[in-house]
Amino acid sequence: MMRIGFIGVGRRMTGHIRRIKESPECEIVAFCDVAAEAADARVAQFGGTAFTDVRRMLESARPDAVLMGLPPFAHGAAEKACIEAGVPFWLEKPVHLDIEDARQIAAGVADKGLVTSVGYQERYLDIVERLEQEVVRRQPGIVFGYWMGGSPGGWWVRRERSGGQAVEQTTHVFDLARHLFGPARRVSAAGITGLIPPDGVRNIEDASAATVEFASGVVAVITSACYLQVAQGVPAGLDVFCRDGNLHYQRRRSVTLTTAEGSTTWTNQNNSEADMLKDFLAAAAAKDPGRVRCPYAQGVEAVELSLAVNRALDTKKPVDLPL
Repeated sequence: MMRIGFIGVGRRMTGHIRRIKESPECEIVAFCDVAAEAADARVAQFGGTAFTDVRRMLESARPDAVLMGLPPFAHGAAEKACIEAGVPFWLEKPVHLDIEDARQIAAGVADKGLVTSVGYQERYLDIVERLEQEVVRRQPGIVFGYWMGGSPGGWWVRRERSGGQAVEQTTHVFDLARHLFGPARRVSAAGITGLIPPDGVRNIEDASAATVEFASGVVAVITSACYLQVAQGVPAGLDVFCRDGNLHYQRRRSVTLTTAEGSTTWTNQNNSEADMLKDFLAAAAAKDPGRVRCPYAQGVEAVELSLAVNRALDTKKPVDLPL
């Protein structure tokens, strides 16, 4: 029976908490949140002990693994506490807003040989496995990526707290592109503001477009938009244009291959979030960092690309990677 603790217990963690609670192989032992009432509410519903201090939780509850649901601006201290305690951790993306601190955390993880995993669930989709196979078989050239929708509120609309849409949301698309085409070497970007009326709070772009040059030779244009008012069903995905066919990935739904012979569509059949957590817990139990598909170090590489987009937006100049 694995003892599981949670750090950051907001709404986005509800599904993960329920999966752990329903698992016969896990026991929830602790919830930790800076908002004591949030931790207390989770304990009342799911059991365990409430904490507001991460180190006290790790020392007192002694979890075998931790799941983190922290907002982007709150990363750093919790990860370092887990490293010091030798506790494997899974965390929501993006892993940080400070690339240098993220690299230090990655070094600490590597020194300890600690199992970690980042919530890029696309890596676990069966249709993404098919997409990988088709990309390897073909010769990709130009790629269009996109995440087009409306705007959340709260901390999300402050760049210093969320990183903006490219960092907090479209990071799924940037990570998938990196996963398929390899490391990026240069980024250019342009943004738009004023589509959403100013309110004195919002300081992120309403939309942006980034051109990403990959070391493999592939060039991608990836757009983000959070100004749309008409329901779009969150259109997000990738269009990959290859020499002998085109691939259309619709976010977490399907992959369509079109060639001269016709079109074939594969629809998603698995629960990627459940498989991702199951994989992390199995890796933690086996002390096998190589089992997970997106360890912390790759989460750092993913957010580095999104942060490069922000730097290109701010400087209005191309940005070379690594940062």
